[in-house]
Amino acid sequence: MLRALTMYESTSAPGLAIPRWFALACAVHSIPASRNGVAEEPPSLTQVRAQLPETYGSGAQHTERAYAQGVLSAEELLTLLPARRLLLLPHDWRRLAFADAWRAALARRLRAELGTDPDAWLHLAATVTASEAASEGLTWAQLLRRAQPGAAPEASAGTPIGRTRPATPDEAIKLLEHGDHLWAWPVGTLLCLADAEVVDAVLPRLGPDGPWLLAAYLLRYDRTPRAVLDRLLADRDHDALRVLAAQSRWMEHSAVERLVDLDEPQVDLALLRHWIPRPTVHRIVTRSRPGAGRQSLGARVLADWRAEGSARPAGGLMWLCSAEPGLVEELLEQEGSRLGLGHQLLGCLRLFEHGGADRLARLAGRDVLGRSATTVCAKALASADPAAVLRTRLDRELSPEKLVRKLRRARHAAHARDLVESVPPGESVDWAALEAAHAQEPLPYWQHIVRLDGVPEDVRLRHAALLPEPGPDGLPGSARLTRERARHGLGGQFHCAPSTQLDGLLTAGLLDGADLVRLAAPAGRLLAYLGAAARRTDAPPEAAEARTLLGDLVRSNLGTDPAAWCRVTQRLTGLDPEWDPFSTVEALLAA
Repeated sequence: MLRALTMYESTSAPGLAIPRWFALACAVHSIPASRNGVAEEPPSLTQVRAQLPETYGSGAQHTERAYAQGVLSAEELLTLLPARRLLLLPHDWRRLAFADAWRAALARRLRAELGTDPDAWLHLAATVTASEAASEGLTWAQLLRRAQPGAAPEASAGTPIGRTRPATPDEAIKLLEHGDHLWAWPVGTLLCLADAEVVDAVLPRLGPDGPWLLAAYLLRYDRTPRAVLDRLLADRDHDALRVLAAQSRWMEHSAVERLVDLDEPQVDLALLRHWIPRPTVHRIVTRSRPGAGRQSLGARVLADWRAEGSARPAGGLMWLCSAEPGLVEELLEQEGSRLGLGHQLLGCLRLFEHGGADRLARLAGRDVLGRSATTVCAKALASADPAAVLRTRLDRELSPEKLVRKLRRARHAAHARDLVESVPPGESVDWAALEAAHAQEPLPYWQHIVRLDGVPEDVRLRHAALLPEPGPDGLPGSARLTRERARHGLGGQFHCAPSTQLDGLLTAGLLDGADLVRLAAPAGRLLAYLGAAARRTDAPPEAAEARTLLGDLVRSNLGTDPAAWCRVTQRLTGLDPEWDPFSTVEALLAA
């Protein structure tokens, strides 16, 4: 068992050193205490500080390990790392825990030292700009000392750091189209760390370019800064909203939904011209109504489509489920028989409901629809209730049995997703029928199907094990969805360090301390997190609560019973073939 334990990952050694009790136990049996070169003593802070992290991921691992194991505190990062690295955060650092901890430590320091005084925040931004223009390479701690009142000269507004920042909203959009975040803006860095009161006080003093510059700047963040986004949405600055909407792909889904909540036609149009999830497109399209005293969104889209000569309008075939008869008719006339029967029938139904029988009859008479759709239209127009006839035939075309048959023949995951998403816009998938068919005989690529946008939450809850692992802000939807997914494993994301993920879930209230012991899995990763959290100065208090509960369980379930300790150690080292490693900490300690 000791030999199995010596194969531990060197990065998980407590404090990056061999525990004394383990070294003594190995010495009794003449076994080397480590096969991975772990030192007997933890590295000193001087040793850690002697080598700055490189911008590439593997060259920053020594700093990452020192932070994760509590050798280097989050506050000490402010005295170690050059401020410039936060102004232009290296891409590889985005997945490392120390970078998030560095940013959070700076936010706490700014809050404590600058408060809500806008002059102090602007003075610090000018100090940073002047220092970076002189390539001094100062740390944030040094810059904060230098920015004491009257101690720092202000740099000229045009002093660039990195690439020259965009001069117009269009230039900012063009840079973002290529994923270019290589321009720095110190005041933007600071505002993205600030509380709402500071943002409200500083933003008006940045001039007319401030809002759109801030909008372009925040799009480099994986987790959209909430206080900044709140202010930009509340102000409704035209250029700022245009930048956000045109490059919404850089924002979290929840932030895009908040843009849609504004119900601004220009914002909606910009969103439709770029990729956004189908449910979001549906929200925008279905609220467009003609004849409201101004040009409707649908009329604007139709005019732009005709003028540009593109293959399809902004928003695509989703307009077939809209209340815009002109756009529906144009789509049917242009696409016609190339569309599936379901899409044709849906368009005809909407054209009848919002354009009238005469308009549908004229369309059907122009020989632009497929033969089946034309026949159904003729039958419907000859009946007392054309809408009912069209609806009945559409429902028959969209029967879940047909979709199930197609899904069973899916050639690959993308094909299965396309089949579900090819259901005519606005028409719901019979998820109960799909689940029943899957229970009877598993549908191919079911995991990819239940991850699609628009899948009802109750379906996702029943298949939580198939969902992607939540990030630090949880999964989209209710907290219950994140909690259910936590049962099936956390701490396995490549692009998010375990401490960043679990700190975030605890801080957001999506999990609590007891959940880390009794709900989440796997036990091994969670024990590693709790062990490291005990040495970190910035771990959330919920981690300490979990350790207290863990201590109680160790005393009550293991105590001083050698057999109980042997059982747990065999489970943790993979020597118990009957043990499921994806179990909770509580189950690990149970008899």
